[in-house]
Amino acid sequence: MDRWIWENKEKRAAEENRQTITHVRLYDGEDKTSFDQGSLTVSTHRLLWSDGNRNIELPLKCITKVESHGAKFTKSAKVILTLSKSPHSQTPGPITDSKHDYIKLSFVKGGHQEGETSIRTCLNEKRWEKGVIAAPNKKSSLMGGGLVSIEQQIESSRQNADQSLNSAFKDIDNLMVKGKEMVILAERIAQKLSDVKTEGDETVELKSALLSIGISNPVTRESHGTGTSYHKSLGSELARMLDGPLREAGGVLSVSEVYCRYNRARGIELVSPEDVVNACKTLTPEQHGMELKKFSSGVLVVEGDNFKSIMDNLLQTIKSNECCTAMNLSNVMSIPLLLAKERLQAAEQHGIVCRDETDDGIFFYENLFCLM
Repeated sequence: MDRWIWENKEKRAAEENRQTITHVRLYDGEDKTSFDQGSLTVSTHRLLWSDGNRNIELPLKCITKVESHGAKFTKSAKVILTLSKSPHSQTPGPITDSKHDYIKLSFVKGGHQEGETSIRTCLNEKRWEKGVIAAPNKKSSLMGGGLVSIEQQIESSRQNADQSLNSAFKDIDNLMVKGKEMVILAERIAQKLSDVKTEGDETVELKSALLSIGISNPVTRESHGTGTSYHKSLGSELARMLDGPLREAGGVLSVSEVYCRYNRARGIELVSPEDVVNACKTLTPEQHGMELKKFSSGVLVVEGDNFKSIMDNLLQTIKSNECCTAMNLSNVMSIPLLLAKERLQAAEQHGIVCRDETDDGIFFYENLFCLM
């Protein structure tokens, strides 16, 4: 308790009150004190305790450790604060000497979790290291001290915001540099693995994982201009990236899935949905082996130039099961339900399948009429 001092009314720089909790009792180590049933205010610089008659404070810089004990049947919850040694030139307080190096805050009517969280947060911020605002002279007070105070608070908030933004952008810059380095390294390892003649399952799996990490030098507006030329470059890059995923998906991918896969491969150089759609519009079967198509429902997909093989697989699935619903096709071919419906409708339009609408749903069969 000898670290507590009488409250200093002088305003600290950028000080904010974070939490106020009532009915808080102070302990000197394990010993009760006369400071009972007061309100505790946690600020960014200090702890303030007051019972209306007595006002004391504890600078946060004196706290070295924070612990908590939950409430028991007959005991209230407590927050234990381990304190540093009392400095020789400390401001006088209610107790001049104590044998304990810790205090307890007893929260008689709850609130210890909020209090502990606020204390830990303020300790991590260390706002008290920014110094103390000089007390304004009488002249400045007479000429509008309230405005001066507001301006100081606004300036302090702006400086804190600038500092946080600068720190955040530094982290992003570091991430960008490291990300590009990792992609380049992955490509080198994948190239070395491709030179190995005999490949086991583990080698193939590792190569696949490395190649899926991303695009090392993605197309950007800075490097490829704007407008049509930019979208054509995006389309070429998109086609190279989609070659494998399109085959795995059976030849059709929705534009929303293309957008997600493409941006994941690009890493931090993200592109907008509009740019992805415009890039897909530049795809042609002759040059890229795929194109953008719009189903009758309005759904946009990127489809490979293997429409016949897609329909053959669909028909084979229906033959093996005698009939098929959109849900069955979605499960068997591992494609979204919406794409399964669109494929069945496309097959119906080309006379490959025919439908039977029943009370149990819509079933699709092989179109035997075209064989007659």
